[in-house]
Amino acid sequence: MDDSLIYEGAMQVVPLLLIALFLDNRANTPELRSRLGRALTRFQDRAIAVLSLIAFFISMFVLVGAVPVTALTNAIVVAALSGSIGLLFGTIWRRFATTTDDGSAPSSSHSPKDHHDHDS
Repeated sequence: MDDSLIYEGAMQVVPLLLIALFLDNRANTPELRSRLGRALTRFQDRAIAVLSLIAFFISMFVLVGAVPVTALTNAIVVAALSGSIGLLFGTIWRRFATTTDDGSAPSSSHSPKDHHDHDS
């Protein structure tokens, strides 16, 4: 098996992970009410970004030959990618938990009754 395959894959996957993280449509999800909830969400987003960048930069250094391929570099890249994908799955799971049965996020700003015609 080619030793550089994991590093080439990481260089392709990490930008997709970051795009998924930052294109997350937060306007459709209700805002967490507690300070702890908001802090944990920010921490989770930052952890995904940091782990992704670790995997990306180690992969880049290995591919250009600045760092040799070792069991340690393999372990770091696999662990960083696994961690960031796992945390991103947590974000997705939280979104599933906050959506209603009809597929829309609950909203407290206005109800469907506000949209009908009052002139009739």
